[in-house]
Amino acid sequence: MSRLKYAALTLWIQKGSVYVSDYELTKESPLGGAEHEFDGVTVTEVINQSLVMVALPRDQADDIESAMAKSCGLSIPAIGQSTRSSDTLVTLWRLQKNQVLAYFAYDGDDAEANLAEKLDAPAYYTDQSDSWGMIRVSGERSIEVLERICPIDLDPNVFTLGSVSRTVMEHIGTIIFRDGNDSYVLLTMRSFSRSMLHAIEVSVKNVL
Repeated sequence: MSRLKYAALTLWIQKGSVYVSDYELTKESPLGGAEHEFDGVTVTEVINQSLVMVALPRDQADDIESAMAKSCGLSIPAIGQSTRSSDTLVTLWRLQKNQVLAYFAYDGDDAEANLAEKLDAPAYYTDQSDSWGMIRVSGERSIEVLERICPIDLDPNVFTLGSVSRTVMEHIGTIIFRDGNDSYVLLTMRSFSRSMLHAIEVSVKNVL
């Protein structure tokens, strides 16, 4: 996940002299790389993915989809679904009209530029990576853990592989994406990520 790094200068003025102190802000994920193993469930922070909003102007939708298909084999998914690039590195989530979220493997500071180069499509790109905490809940008992806190139907025949949805878990706005047979990625705003992690851990204890 993209985390910006800055070099900064602090100035102190004392008796007419200027003192300069160098310091650097380093990358830090919302949950510090949290990883917990339970019996049948693994809860880990996703730290190697970026998230970019791609706006799709209505008068250019066909051109955008054509360019994406040509550059990396992507199509615009139906609402509530996702599509993957031919190299499986980029996944598009469709949660509303005229916009998709691109979830992809990248950990640099210029995610939107990197994605724009990959897609080579005349869309509008906005990096959202720093705004979200991402948590993967996986393992054979993952659905039992999530069913206690997620109000949508997670039955595998309903919430199929690649499905994505906005919902609320424990009063926290959440995006949930099923990325494997027993694997789900949860996204919540960065400031709520520790509360979400706590809610998941409590649910794990209640299930196990």
